[in-house]
Amino acid sequence: MTTNTFLKFLMAGVAIVSITTAASAQSDTAANAAAAAAANGTKASPANAVASASANPTPPSGPVKSALPLVSQSLFQAAEKAAASSVMSGAPGWSGASSDENAPFAYGTSTAPYTTRRVAVTVLGSSSTAANTPVTSYPYRATGKLYFKIGASTYVCTASLVKPGVLITAAHCVYNYGQGWYSNWTWCPANTTSAGGVYGCYAGVQARVLTPYANGTDVCTQAGVVCNNDLATITLAPKNGVQAGTTLGWYSYGWNGYSYSTTSVLGGARAVQITQLGYPVAFDSGYQMQRTDAVGWYYTSGNLQNTQIGSAQTGGSSGGPWLVNFGAIPTVNTASASLGAQSGQGVVGVTSYGSTTVGYNRLGASYFGQNTAYPSSAYGSYGAGNIGKLMQDTCTANPSNC
Repeated sequence: MTTNTFLKFLMAGVAIVSITTAASAQSDTAANAAAAAAANGTKASPANAVASASANPTPPSGPVKSALPLVSQSLFQAAEKAAASSVMSGAPGWSGASSDENAPFAYGTSTAPYTTRRVAVTVLGSSSTAANTPVTSYPYRATGKLYFKIGASTYVCTASLVKPGVLITAAHCVYNYGQGWYSNWTWCPANTTSAGGVYGCYAGVQARVLTPYANGTDVCTQAGVVCNNDLATITLAPKNGVQAGTTLGWYSYGWNGYSYSTTSVLGGARAVQITQLGYPVAFDSGYQMQRTDAVGWYYTSGNLQNTQIGSAQTGGSSGGPWLVNFGAIPTVNTASASLGAQSGQGVVGVTSYGSTTVGYNRLGASYFGQNTAYPSSAYGSYGAGNIGKLMQDTCTANPSNC
């Protein structure tokens, strides 16, 4: 192998990295990487001029398709092996309470991750139907089904509110990796039927992705799949001047392993208790929200940083929120019980990819936080890393949505 050669490949499910370089070349490489990171930003789609202030679009009719990328079992198995030795950088952070509160905690002194919440909703919705009451109430109703167009075909993903008029979803639900934009985003919160739900639908005005994903230069195991920066925002048109979150509520978001815990229970892996919400097409025809609660684990492979969980959800759940401390808050007698450490309900990832094997039931997400493309520990008041930069640029360009 020659000097200044960097070779990385996967063999038998194990990441193998070989680097040979002189000290001066290492210094040059570090300087070049820092300069490249400083240049990274976000890319916004053309604004949707059709989305008016009173827009209440209807869901598209006819068949829909899934946008969820699928990968082989071997990639998931490689992540399992890497999890125990994967180390996070930067301090965990949280964007603060929204319609939520000071929430329960992610782990105790034993370090085993969990979520403890009251079996209830926080704010009662408008439905009196048993099957629809949870989904039309907060915190569920801040998540919805996302329709969009790729050419003439209608595709579906999931998205959730993280500001009064800003959705978080997966970049692959708005942008063809390294190529260009999709279009016609329509978001139906608390969707329950082919007609949407009791809150109607909202028109997407502008989407935004991170520039490495847009340029096709992101850290990925294959083009556009299992990447560092598969996340995006969409701004929504208000209805009669009222932002969606004013009606529905919205989630906070976290970064740098917020509510994750290094635990000996899982062999030293950095683990987290995740609640995943989504609208997979294979379940209830894609019209009913599905919930998965699972222990997730953080892993690295070279510069790649991801989180994975076990989940039966499939295509259509793409872009759906991965939440920590999800649910209504219990009242605790602190003299006899403790909820642990690190508080706050929030989104720490979105569904990014699944397995090509039916029944393998594993999903992955880009890690919210500092990475090689977005190394800053603070993008203004919006947080660290990729999510901080994405939210900073979204809110700077659209202050009324935030």
